[in-house]
Amino acid sequence: MTRVRQSAALVAAAFCGPLLAGGFDPWTQSARYELEYRVDLTPLVVRPADSIRVWVPMPAANAHQQVLSTNIKSPWTHRETQDRHGNRYIHLEAAGKENAKGGALVMRFVVQRSPSKGVPQSDARPDTPLDPCRYLAAQRRVPLDGLIREIAERESSGRESDAQKIRAFYDYVTRTMRYSKHGEGWGRGDALWACDAKYGNCTDFHSVFVGLARSQKIPARFIIGFPIPADKTAGEIGGYHCWAEAYDRQRGWVLLDASEAWKTKRLDDYFGTLPSDRVAFTVGRDLMLEPPQQGEPLNYFIYPYAEVDAQPVERVPCKLRFRRLTEPKAGD
Repeated sequence: MTRVRQSAALVAAAFCGPLLAGGFDPWTQSARYELEYRVDLTPLVVRPADSIRVWVPMPAANAHQQVLSTNIKSPWTHRETQDRHGNRYIHLEAAGKENAKGGALVMRFVVQRSPSKGVPQSDARPDTPLDPCRYLAAQRRVPLDGLIREIAERESSGRESDAQKIRAFYDYVTRTMRYSKHGEGWGRGDALWACDAKYGNCTDFHSVFVGLARSQKIPARFIIGFPIPADKTAGEIGGYHCWAEAYDRQRGWVLLDASEAWKTKRLDDYFGTLPSDRVAFTVGRDLMLEPPQQGEPLNYFIYPYAEVDAQPVERVPCKLRFRRLTEPKAGD
């Protein structure tokens, strides 16, 4: 089944646009990205099954990221869904004779991303995905008591405002952790493990930050997406990237990227402002999808998730490619 959303003219114009020349500065310039997210469905149909279900995340739409066009081609029936965090997915199902069909889900998006200084307090309305009250609870790998609370109380001692505490927790993470992917345990976003090991990837950095903030009743959100190399105009994206937001009652949602700050040694730059060299996909941890999966809540969601006869599939092959495009001139 094939479905094309928005006008064919917009999609064609976006995907045939010229590539942006050198000199791009993601800290000051917006960027327009063409993304191709390709999921190989063939491994899921190697044996007869009563049902196959697949969920694949879609780019987020928010104040600093617009999804200008969406083009979806799939051999299976599919539909767009959304969860309580505002995360958008494509949900696919195959049953009976459809299980014999292999092939690929190919999703193409054109996304406009701007440098961002966060979300103002006025936009954090109750009963919406930006409601701060939704981001205060403990999570399976982010407890809010014991060591996490002890560190948070020590680091925030003498600091009265949300802004001061948020900065103190950010400084603690960038000061005590180092970015490394050696050994085992990293990448799961296990805050206690990361506090003990004092290293990890972006998932681990921001799990510690979220735990520290929430333990002191400061709402904090985990955001995951894909990084876009600022020095390239096209290529394959090798892995995900994540960052965080914390809620300051005076300012609103404050953006920060502790792992990039550590790697680049630009601590002030990555606190309160993020460049346009990324595309956000989903928010949150311990996610129940829509419609709900049969398996456990997802630790985080950036790659396809599938179930065959209600049993989770360990890995679904996928590839993501990007091109950076020029913005169309007026009248184009």
